[in-house]
Amino acid sequence: MQKFDSFMKRLIWFSEIKWDYLVTRKQQILKRFPSDIKILFIEPFVMGKHQNWLPRRHGNITVITIPFLKAIPQPFIASLFNLRIMRWLFGIAGSLYFKFITGLLGFSGRNRVIGLSSAFWGKIAARQGASLHFYDANDAHLDFPGTPAWLEEYLKSYLAIADLCFSVSPEISESIKNLGAQNIHLLGNGVDFEHFSTPQPRPDRLKSIIKPILGYAGAMDWLDSKLIREVCMANTDCEIVLIGPEIRPGWFENQSAFKGLDNLSYLGKINYQDLPAYVQTFKIALIPFVVDELTRPLNPNKLYEYSAAGKAVVSMNYSSTIHKLREVIFVGSTHAEFVEQIQLASHKFNPELSRQLAMDNSWNKISASMLSQIKETVGRS
Repeated sequence: MQKFDSFMKRLIWFSEIKWDYLVTRKQQILKRFPSDIKILFIEPFVMGKHQNWLPRRHGNITVITIPFLKAIPQPFIASLFNLRIMRWLFGIAGSLYFKFITGLLGFSGRNRVIGLSSAFWGKIAARQGASLHFYDANDAHLDFPGTPAWLEEYLKSYLAIADLCFSVSPEISESIKNLGAQNIHLLGNGVDFEHFSTPQPRPDRLKSIIKPILGYAGAMDWLDSKLIREVCMANTDCEIVLIGPEIRPGWFENQSAFKGLDNLSYLGKINYQDLPAYVQTFKIALIPFVVDELTRPLNPNKLYEYSAAGKAVVSMNYSSTIHKLREVIFVGSTHAEFVEQIQLASHKFNPELSRQLAMDNSWNKISASMLSQIKETVGRS
C-alpha cells in the first residue's frame, strides 16, 4: 500500500481524442480517480478545434495540447510522414516539448504512472521513465480507416514495456495479445447511471415531433445507412431520430439511402449534459451498426446509457459483447431480423433487466476496478 501511495500521485495520460470533443471513457474514468492524484491529460492537435496551448485545469486534471503524429487525410502530408526521417524529426520535437511541459507542470521524473490510449505516442511513451506503464485499448486503434502501416510498430513498442493492459472487449484482448501485450484485463465501457436515469423534461427541439421516436445517439460513421432506410420504411408511424457527431464531415448528407425519407431526422451533436433528455424521449433505442471488422470489437457506451435511461435496446449482432446480451437486449443478425426485433421490443421489454445491466456497468465500478488493477500490479512488482 505504501509503495502504491508513494507513486500514484501523478498520472500522465496520452489521449487519442481531445478532452472536450466527446465525454468518453477516458474522461469518465479519470474524473472518478481520487482527487489527490494529479493527472496530466495530453490531447492531440485537431484542425478547426479549440487548442489548449496553455494548461487548463479541471480540478486535479490538467489538459494540454501537444501537436504530434496522427492519421492525416491529406495524401501529400500523409506521404511525408510515411518517411521514417520525417517521423523521427517530428518525434524529437514532440519528445522535447513533452519533457518541457512535464517539467514545467511538475510531472517529470520516474515517480509517476503513464497511461496510453493513443498508439501514435507509443514509442515516445515507452521511453519515458515511470513506476508503471499501462495501455487502455478502448478501441481497435490499428483498424480505423486511414491508419498508417507504421503505426503497428509504434503500438508494439509500447506494449513491449507495458506492465498492464485494459481492453473493452474479448476481440480487442486477442488482438493486442497478438501484438505482444501481457497482463490483459477485460474492462468494458459503462455509464454515469444517475446522469441518464434521472428524469428530464422533453427538449424543445423534439416538442414538434408527435410520432413515437426510434432513436440513435452516437457517432454517425458506424451506422448502416441501408438498414436505417429499412427501419424508416417499416415504421412509417414513427420518427427515426439520429443524434451525434460526424467523424467525416458531410456523412449524413452524402448517404443516398436517406433520400426521400420523410420520417428521418438528424440533429447533429448534442452536449453530453443534455443527452439524457433526448434519449429519454426514445420509444426504442437503436444500435444499427454496420457488421464488419471495424465494429466487431466494439463495446459502446450507448448500450449502457440507453439501458440506464430505461429504454429497450435493439442492436445488430456485430460483436461478442452484443451476442452475450441477447437475454437483455433485442438482437438481429440480418436487416430483416433487426426490423422484427423493433416490434418485439415494444411488447417484451424487461426494464428491470435493463436497469441491472446499466448498474453493473457504472463508471464508478469501472474506474474503481482500473485503479485496483493498477494497485495490484504495483504490489507484485
